[in-house]
Amino acid sequence: MEVTLINHSSLLFKLHNNKYTFLTDFWNLTPAFGSWLPSALPFYNPTYLAGLSYKPNFFLVISHAHDDHIDDYFLTKYFNKDMKIIINKFPSPSLAKRVNKMGFENVILLDKEKDFKDFQVMSVVDETVSNDDSSLVFRDKQYCVHHGNDNWFKLRKDNLKKIKKFSNKRVFLYAAQTNSASGHPITYPNLSDRQKLLKRKVKKMLLAGFENAKNLNANYFLPYAGYSKAYVKGKNYHEEAFDPTYDNLLNLLNKSDKIKNKKKLVDIFCGGTLNLKNGKVTYPFDYNPDDIIKVTEKYIKGEKIIEKCDTFNKDFQLELENPELVKNYLEDFNIFVNQYLERFPNFYPEVLGKKLRFVIVKSNNEKIDYSIIIGSGKICESQIQANKEFFIPSNLFRALIEKKIVFENLYTGYEAEINRNPLNQYNRGILMFLDMFGYKYKNQKI
Repeated sequence: MEVTLINHSSLLFKLHNNKYTFLTDFWNLTPAFGSWLPSALPFYNPTYLAGLSYKPNFFLVISHAHDDHIDDYFLTKYFNKDMKIIINKFPSPSLAKRVNKMGFENVILLDKEKDFKDFQVMSVVDETVSNDDSSLVFRDKQYCVHHGNDNWFKLRKDNLKKIKKFSNKRVFLYAAQTNSASGHPITYPNLSDRQKLLKRKVKKMLLAGFENAKNLNANYFLPYAGYSKAYVKGKNYHEEAFDPTYDNLLNLLNKSDKIKNKKKLVDIFCGGTLNLKNGKVTYPFDYNPDDIIKVTEKYIKGEKIIEKCDTFNKDFQLELENPELVKNYLEDFNIFVNQYLERFPNFYPEVLGKKLRFVIVKSNNEKIDYSIIIGSGKICESQIQANKEFFIPSNLFRALIEKKIVFENLYTGYEAEINRNPLNQYNRGILMFLDMFGYKYKNQKI
């Protein structure tokens, strides 16, 4: 039983004596969130991976709808339209609709657990964290693979118990994210020592992974879902990114952390294959991860792939002309929050009463400034101190209004700058609602 790290959060593995092949969260070169590009390309040429999709026992696995987990362009153009795709059944049907829109009809919706006779798959969701993301756990008689992707958080007791029961003494691989996946802290100009904060953030994720691996009695902890960089014109965000190589991750730890299962962390880079029988990682040839990351960045710039990113896109040059559109967007967002909380009252209810501010910045430095109190929908004075403040380039907000981009490009895609008040308060709920509304807004009919 072998598991190959293709790149980012993409794994390639087989189950039931190599009869069934699984490829998770495929991402090639389509920019994610308008600015992300992989810092290591798929180890196998993607045409070979597309070729696998014509095999009868091939399954593409998509954990959620973020663009760094589903490459619409390459999948649509080159993968077999009849291949089987496994996704979780989320409250919102947006991912299923997206896959169908790409021309794929053979979609298997998971509702907790499904038995395929020779193997089983279970989805694990923590609704208090996200209603649009899931871990997917695979098993046959001997092995169990936990594809956690972005779900690095400490597992809830009920989910922990469910996974342990599902794995049931099999050789168990726990894979989970070990790198930052948002603009924080790099795009927060009011924060000092941003590099130190970034490393502290990644360390927190790594420690959560060790704890989950320990509590699950996992044999291996595979770190992944972090090989990407954000390319924003006029910024050096790609240079400030953390590269989650094995050595860099270990350097975050110190003796006081007292991690008893440190040896379970897999020393692996894209292209490495882990043998679950003996724990050895092999490569078809020798190379240095740091060299690959450097060459990949040179390639992305040299081949002008970077020009596909939003802030380099010549089609996004026109600026916002009507200030009322900012106010309208905030008011529509507020309606969405209230309606969502009616359906899911325990999903970040603390956002009610919080203040959100949008400052739209034109190229001549003129500003359009609106704030809103979430819940009541009251539009406030421009100088109010908001819990979250977004400073958004005028041309990108126009692209948002014209449904060319989603709001998540501004935050996760590093395309806006953000302040938070107080400085030590995250207010994750505001961001979650902004991201969810952004997708709804882009997909709704005018």
